[in-house]
Amino acid sequence: MVVLILLGAAYYVGLLAYVDNTVERSDVLRLAGPEIIEVDRQRDAENFLLVGIDDGERDTVVVAHLSQDGSPSVVLVLPGQAYVDVPACQGSDGQPTEPYGGPISSVYGTGGAGCLVRTVQLLTGLRINHYVQLDIAGFPAMVEALGGVPMCLRSAVRDDASGLNLPAGGAVIDGDQSLQFLRLPSRAGPAEAERIERQQQFLASLLDRSLAPATLANPVRLTRFLTVAAESLTLDPDTSFGDLRRLIELFRDLNSDSVVLVTAPISDPDFRPAGSSSSYLLLDEQLGRQLSQSIIDNSAVLPAEVRPPPSPAGVTCG
Repeated sequence: MVVLILLGAAYYVGLLAYVDNTVERSDVLRLAGPEIIEVDRQRDAENFLLVGIDDGERDTVVVAHLSQDGSPSVVLVLPGQAYVDVPACQGSDGQPTEPYGGPISSVYGTGGAGCLVRTVQLLTGLRINHYVQLDIAGFPAMVEALGGVPMCLRSAVRDDASGLNLPAGGAVIDGDQSLQFLRLPSRAGPAEAERIERQQQFLASLLDRSLAPATLANPVRLTRFLTVAAESLTLDPDTSFGDLRRLIELFRDLNSDSVVLVTAPISDPDFRPAGSSSSYLLLDEQLGRQLSQSIIDNSAVLPAEVRPPPSPAGVTCG
């Protein structure tokens, strides 16, 4: 029995070591950039930049601030069509890029992950010290490895284009449905925040399933899941699995009083730069700075204009 226990422990230790070595690491952080507000006060801050990549393009940009003093943590959604000032960067190909103004959805493609980190820091003044990138193309295989992902939906989800039709309440999403669910289109502004919330809840449920006793006790299922997950994940060199666990806990509490989900405040939903026929979301610089300052201060008092509306009554899932 002792030998079997030791062999099992050795297997799991070896599996975690394999996963840790498989995860891509990218040195994209800039922890002392001049764009960071009050650097000394933010040295112990826990700010994650979570980026979803779909078919090589940026799909989701979220800043998650983990509170350390009991005040609410904050999940800040940056809409893809938000118009931002992009600084000069060194692209992922090593070549310099020129500064420009454009949607935040374009930054990853033009300057790479490092440029996206710098752009978010310039926009918010926050010190990003964790970078987490997920390629959602790997989600179907992860979901299938786990035998589906249970979700508790506050309202029915339907998309005629993909054929997705999920009722309100308890549902189990399979591998084929996972991409349909994650790619559900939405309008900009609060509707995009709802989409981000759905994605984060899906991710939290996926990770809950992966940590369930039935998964941990099944070496075949666990190995299949972790192998695919490792190939879909990119982290900065210093973010550990322990850091990821704390991020998971934040997602689990997304609908509780301990986490506030907000969208970056918008001053003009139909902003058209000079000489451009395209329309973007113009961010409210003053309210944005107030929001960033409240995050730096670990303050539970957010600007009234960006406070999220009360959550609608939920449904009961068995």
